[in-house]
Amino acid sequence: MSASTRPAAARALRLTRRGRMVLFGLPALAVTAALVFSLLAVLLGSLASPANAATKVNTANLAGYAAPVTVLQGDSLWTIAAHSDPARDVRDVVADIVAMNDLGTGVLQAGQRLYVPLRK
Repeated sequence: MSASTRPAAARALRLTRRGRMVLFGLPALAVTAALVFSLLAVLLGSLASPANAATKVNTANLAGYAAPVTVLQGDSLWTIAAHSDPARDVRDVVADIVAMNDLGTGVLQAGQRLYVPLRK
């Protein structure tokens, strides 16, 4: 066999510095960026959640007029209003709860703290 027809010796593939950076560095950078953005989304989302809406209410002004209530799973404004003052018209109590807690949409989240008017 002549030297020109002999198969070339198999050599191990070696990555250059740039190749290692592309192969390992860029995916690591992408994963790190995704983790940072996810963490920020969770932190900012929890700060803006509806469960924190009632914390904006000035509780000093409501002393003697309203009591705090924690919303449970399945609660609605109607059921909370009916339990808080059964002697009054439920629609009026719902309107008071919405006004006291600055609930624009009336959508409640489990764990949210609301202030409900005390019985008169």
